[in-house]
Amino acid sequence: MAELANNKNNLQVLTDTGWSDFEGVLDKGVRLIANLQLTNVGIKATLDHVIFTDKLTKKEVKELRPGMKIHTNTGIQKVVSVKLLGEERVYDLLNVEKNRRFYANDILCSNCEFLIADETLIAPSKLLDLEGIEPQFRISQVRWYRQPQPGKIYCVGLDPSLGTGGDPSAIQIFEANSTTQIGEWTHNRTPIPEQIRILASIVKYINDIVKDEQSVYYSVENNNIGEAALISIDQFGEQNIPGYFLSDPTRGGGRYRKGFNTSQKNKLTACAKMKTLIESGKMTLYSKPLIGEFKDFVAHGLSYAAKPGSTDDLVMATILVTRMMILLQSYHPEMDQVMRDFGESIVPPLPFIRMSF
Repeated sequence: MAELANNKNNLQVLTDTGWSDFEGVLDKGVRLIANLQLTNVGIKATLDHVIFTDKLTKKEVKELRPGMKIHTNTGIQKVVSVKLLGEERVYDLLNVEKNRRFYANDILCSNCEFLIADETLIAPSKLLDLEGIEPQFRISQVRWYRQPQPGKIYCVGLDPSLGTGGDPSAIQIFEANSTTQIGEWTHNRTPIPEQIRILASIVKYINDIVKDEQSVYYSVENNNIGEAALISIDQFGEQNIPGYFLSDPTRGGGRYRKGFNTSQKNKLTACAKMKTLIESGKMTLYSKPLIGEFKDFVAHGLSYAAKPGSTDDLVMATILVTRMMILLQSYHPEMDQVMRDFGESIVPPLPFIRMSF
């Protein structure tokens, strides 16, 4: 995992606008590197490291070709060659002030840009390691990262929305045995009855493969808008959804409703479990949009929520699925290996960092 060393000695680095402060140095681990040779200078760098051309446009090392013009501290030079060298431990500067670029071996490079932000739920070193993949296939608007498999247990959770163009609704699909994300859906203009139809189609697709309705669980968050989702399920017909409608057994003193009601307490409990699973590598996330939301899922009062201007619907659907999997431990002992109690709890957050390139 990536490690950060702060610039405690107030060192500076040379940039194309003068000497500049920087936040620290990131140990990015052992990576495949290449030797970039220009007319008079050279540098060893990873294939995805960004170099500036003579027009100050960004190019990754792997995109450079002989003859291309590169900005250096001694003038414009041409690329002579790019040759693979093997694997070495590599480092990068963080938060170079002014324009986020600096000279390395006289070649103008881009640094990893880390914006100091509010505390995020997931540790920054883990967020750096989460990259995501492209879906293996799509069925309508549902992104599938893995094919469901017979003999496995699946959880499908819907975080509903009004579907009027504001906050999106989101569905997360996880293989519960391994806490692995296998699919997701999100949209901000799908009406609630259609959200239920999509939920039902996902459950049916999985059940057609696993052929066991007792291995496919679905649920919805029933707060506020969730009431309309419950009404839509009744109208659609619960019997027409070939899985088990999982509900929070906690009823309190109020009216019992199916699905999961999210209070601050149970949200924090689920966040703690999810945090532990992700940071320990037991929960596998494949979705780039979901990982992007986690980078903006920050402390908000005594809880966690999306930063202003960001969304957290994919994260909230993942929290719902996490609560479902916690509940299923009681019924599926085989899940205990990945879902066992690690003694996790939400502790006062540490300073957090968000990365963008």
